[in-house]
Amino acid sequence: MVSDEEMLRALGGGANDALSEVEEGEETLLNSRRWRYASFFNRVKQQVAQNWHPDRVYRRRDPTGNVYGFKDRLTVLVVTLDPQGGLREVKLEQPSGLAFLDDEAMTAFRLAQPFPNPPRGLVDDKSGRISFRFGFLFELTRQPSFRVFRYDDG
Repeated sequence: MVSDEEMLRALGGGANDALSEVEEGEETLLNSRRWRYASFFNRVKQQVAQNWHPDRVYRRRDPTGNVYGFKDRLTVLVVTLDPQGGLREVKLEQPSGLAFLDDEAMTAFRLAQPFPNPPRGLVDDKSGRISFRFGFLFELTRQPSFRVFRYDDG
């Protein structure tokens, strides 16, 4: 029997964005002209999410939650791509507090590449590269789950 969560994932339902300030409901609509490259970053998120398994590495090290507890963990990476979408560099900007979760996030990015068809508008004229921050939020405060999101504080 397929669980509701597996069915939603298969059908593409539910959001995997970290939107802590937005209450979950039946639908969320965004009306924005600002984020012109959403389709590219959504593809990046999907590719990375297929390779990110924080629940597995966490359970291997702490199956009962007695060692590391049930604190949400955020890892933020700085990612650099070449104009063709190949990964040039991935660096840890903000550690989660658990090195094995940070390593899992970096590994997921490396395994997910390349990221085809990046928009030309993302390429920096000076460096010839595409750079962005990408966050991984491993939530343990409710039930074990995870969300992947493009992280941008400005």
